[in-house]
Amino acid sequence: MSNIKIVKNIRELKSLFDFFASTFYEDAVRYNEYYYPMGDRYKEMLRQFKIDRDFIFYIEEDGKIIGGLTAKNMDVEAQKITLSIIAISKDYRRKGHATELIKYFEELCIKKGIRNIELGARYRACDLYKKLNYIPSLMVQVFDFNNINDIKNNNKLNLKIKAEYQGDTYGFVLFYVDEVSEKYIKMFEEKVKTSHAQYIFEKKL
Repeated sequence: MSNIKIVKNIRELKSLFDFFASTFYEDAVRYNEYYYPMGDRYKEMLRQFKIDRDFIFYIEEDGKIIGGLTAKNMDVEAQKITLSIIAISKDYRRKGHATELIKYFEELCIKKGIRNIELGARYRACDLYKKLNYIPSLMVQVFDFNNINDIKNNNKLNLKIKAEYQGDTYGFVLFYVDEVSEKYIKMFEEKVKTSHAQYIFEKKL
């Protein structure tokens, strides 16, 4: 088992954020994905650091960070939390580090009285969460001039709606799914101009 370290101070927090940001940027280039600027993620990490820094941790080898995980939206009263970010350096993947971090996270949740975990995942990361018994839903978001009716009108496979929301410039529909499949993502992203589809996973401990 790797030596998992809890972030102790702001300097370590910033180093972990820099690792996350650079790893996600490299993956965006490698997989031809959009790189989302991560300034808001740093603010989330700062908030969690002030609430409970135990939920911000990393693995270090040879003096450098090779993997890390951070949570957000911790609500002890509601017994829930969101796994916000997890990343492993490309040279250290497929060695069990991601599973190790998630299992440590789940053990920590149980210790802290948290029983419900939620997270969002890119399609290529979904197999990991399926293997660890997380339950998927499909979230389709729309922005600006589109609205959730554009999503519903393009639901050609008749997925059942789990939840929905529409604001002035943003909306989403959350669908039940029996499987994780790229066809669901393409069904919406290829037809609805501003849509973004991703899988949301939940697990009860």
